[in-house]
Amino acid sequence: MDVLTQLGIGIAIGMLAGTTGVHGSARGRMTLLAAAIALIAGLLLEGPLGALLAVVGAIVACLVVSDVVSGAGRREGSSGALGFLIAIAALIVIAVALVVPVLDLVVLLGLVWLGISRHRRAQKKHAGLRVLR
Repeated sequence: MDVLTQLGIGIAIGMLAGTTGVHGSARGRMTLLAAAIALIAGLLLEGPLGALLAVVGAIVACLVVSDVVSGAGRREGSSGALGFLIAIAALIVIAVALVVPVLDLVVLLGLVWLGISRHRRAQKKHAGLRVLR
């Protein structure tokens, strides 16, 4: 297997772990669980480099996806449908990882961009709220 395939598998593991939508210390524990599963899968399938890429993918995906699902749960009250759609997306990521592993880099960059843009938007929101104090 290609090491980029391991990145895709790690991303999919992180996406599935992130569908719980937990926040706070529970998000950290879920991220560690996703990283441990990705580490074991990477070591079994590819070796140390594959395991490292799988762990990176799992951590990034779990943090971003759990943030998205948690935010959707706060706004809409229910995030079950979003969790299902993310699980389908995780299956698609695994299929892409097996067929065209280079596209996993695009998925990783998309997740990083989503995480950064959500963080910036939250900072702007809180900066506006500080003015109102």
